Amino acid sequence: MKDLKKTERIDILKDKMLAEPRYASIEQARIITRVYKENEDKSTVLKRALSLKAALEELEIAVQPEELIVGNRTKGVRAGVVFPESGLKWINEEFETLPTRPQDKFQVREEDIREFREEIYPYWHGRSMEDVISQNYGPEISAMAKVVKINQKDHAQGHICPDTKLWLELGPAGLAEKARQAKEQHPDNPEFYDAVILVMEGARTFMRRYARLLEKTAAENEAYRDDLLDLADICEALADRGAQTFHEAVQSLWFLFTILHMESNASSFSPGRMDQYLWPYYEKDIREGRLTEQKALEILEALWLKFNQIVYLRNQHSAKYFAGFPIGFNIAIGGVDEEGNDTYNDLSLLLLKAQYDLGLPQPNLSVRLNRNTSRELLQDAIQVVAKGSGMPQFFNDEAIIHTVVQDLGIEE
Repeated sequence: MKDLKKTERIDILKDKMLAEPRYASIEQARIITRVYKENEDKSTVLKRALSLKAALEELEIAVQPEELIVGNRTKGVRAGVVFPESGLKWINEEFETLPTRPQDKFQVREEDIREFREEIYPYWHGRSMEDVISQNYGPEISAMAKVVKINQKDHAQGHICPDTKLWLELGPAGLAEKARQAKEQHPDNPEFYDAVILVMEGARTFMRRYARLLEKTAAENEAYRDDLLDLADICEALADRGAQTFHEAVQSLWFLFTILHMESNASSFSPGRMDQYLWPYYEKDIREGRLTEQKALEILEALWLKFNQIVYLRNQHSAKYFAGFPIGFNIAIGGVDEEGNDTYNDLSLLLLKAQYDLGLPQPNLSVRLNRNTSRELLQDAIQVVAKGSGMPQFFNDEAIIHTVVQDLGIEE
C-alpha cells in the first residue's frame, strides 16, 4: 500500500457530510412540474430536456470551503429527491413516515408536504410513468404479480456505464457542437439534437454557477482562498472545453454523474475503468510537475466523498432490502486491454488507497483479475478488503470475457 496520508481536509469534509441531516427534497419536482405546465404543447422529449435545463440553472447549490470537488443535485448532501415523472403514489402514501421508518430515514418539512399534496401530486396523478404503465398493462401486471415480483414500475432503471472518456474530451460545449453538426446531417430528426443542445447549455450554466459560488466562498475563507479560486477557474474552464489536467478531469467526471442523476433519478450509473481513462491526465501532470501522488490521492478522496453524497429515495419496502443507501457507482480497476495485457497503473493503486482510507459504502469498487495481474495490485486489494468494507469485489477477466465473446457472441 502506498505510503500516503489522508489529509485533515478530507477528515473535515467527511465529518461534515456525516453530520448533516438528510431531508426529502421537492425542489426539482417543483421545477419539473412548472416546466411541464408551461410547455404542454411540446413533446415529452423536449419537456424533459427543458425541465433538466431549468433544474441545472435554478436548483440551490452549496460548497464547503474545504472542497476540492464540487457539485450535487441538492443544496444539502444525501437528500432524498422526489422525482415526479416516474411515479409519486408511494410518496403520497408515505411522506409523513419518512423520518420514522425503520431504514433509510429522511427528515421532512411540513411546507414541502403541503406543496407536494396541493401542487405537485395533483398535476402528475395520471401522467407519470407509473400511471401510464398501469393504464396500458395493469391487468397483466396484476396477474403476473401473483407469482413474481414486478419491479421498476415507478422509477427509472439506470444501470449504465456512460462514455465518460468522450465527456472528458469534449465537455458540454463540445457535445453541444457535435449535436449541432449531427442535426445538420440528419434534419429529419431535429428534436433529439435540440434536446441534447438544451441540456448541454444547462450543464454549462451549472458549471459556471459553481464557479461564481466558489469565488464568493473564497472571499469569505482566507485559509482555503487559493484552492477555491483554482477550483472556480476549473469549473469556468470546463463550461467551455474538455478537461486538460487531472483535477479538471476528476471534477468533470463528477459533474457528469451529478447531471445523470438529475436527469432520471435512477441508480447504478457507473464510472467504469477510471484508472484507464484518467491515466493520461494523471501521467501528464505528474511528468510535467503539476501534480504529486499525495495531491492526486487527496483529489480522489474528495471525489470518494462526493460518491456518498447522492443517495436514492426508496419506498419503505425497498429500503428494507436496500438499506444503507446503495446507489451503485461501480468503479473497476485493473483488467486486461484488447491484446490481453494487464493494465494496472499507479492510479489503480491510488483508487485502492482511497477506499482503504475512507471505508465508505460508495463507490462500489471492484478489481478485475487475470493470469498476469500484478502482485502489487493483488496484495493492495487484499489489504483493502481485509478492512471489512466488502470492497473491492473481485472479477475474473478470463472467465467473463470468454463468456461474453465466445458464448454470447458479443465482440467489438
